[in-house]
Amino acid sequence: MSISRRKHCAIVAVLVLCYQFAGSATASMGLTDLDFDNDGYITQNDLNILKSHFNERYRWYVPWDLNADMRCDYRDFYYFVERVPVNQRYQVVANISVWNMSNYTIERGIAPAVILGETIYPQNPYRVVSWIKHCTSLEPPKNGSAVCVHYARDLCRLAYKELGPKTIAWGSSGVHAYGMIYIGGDWRKLSSWAIIDPYWKLYHTSSGLHDTRTIEILLDKGRYGYWAIHLDADPRNNTIYDAYKAEYRIGNYREP
Repeated sequence: MSISRRKHCAIVAVLVLCYQFAGSATASMGLTDLDFDNDGYITQNDLNILKSHFNERYRWYVPWDLNADMRCDYRDFYYFVERVPVNQRYQVVANISVWNMSNYTIERGIAPAVILGETIYPQNPYRVVSWIKHCTSLEPPKNGSAVCVHYARDLCRLAYKELGPKTIAWGSSGVHAYGMIYIGGDWRKLSSWAIIDPYWKLYHTSSGLHDTRTIEILLDKGRYGYWAIHLDADPRNNTIYDAYKAEYRIGNYREP
């Protein structure tokens, strides 16, 4: 084999390896869970969605390419049934909450925001609400005995414990407290943040008492509370400004 031909073969081999690596990295980077219809549970419907895409090839990541080989086939089926209980007919026999699967917990968006050097990933409001309703005691209100500030404390601290930092933030209008999540887009726009208020059973709204003035994004536990990114908001102009970090005190944790 000539030297030029050996060089050509080596270049082709390198390009193939780079393509395979890039495809695998792109696929695994987006993997979040097996809940393809985003209803908060892994069910027979999700398995049906997976099977409906059998024998399809892709140029980029799709959620049902579970083993990151750039196609959907029986290997992805086995990946699914190894993690979800099925019967002898390969039918899902128990609905699994995605919040109970430690390796597949939070659905991430593709365009995170960077605020003061901290990456904030977009959250899906429907998935967050599903977690509140099915995995906490925060819905409905506790016999009318809780006030909004205590309720928001429980919500934010429990979300920090179960979902991790930078998920549900503390929002305040000055007369009301509630949770907020970043849902994607320009973080400097208040419309890029959704209301998560199980106390009043209101979600994804910005009217009435939800004239948000401040947002606290919990980062890490501090000596007296949590280190947080503080944001000021102007609801009339749909803007967020004056970001800085501070230790935010939210009181004692009441959720068991």
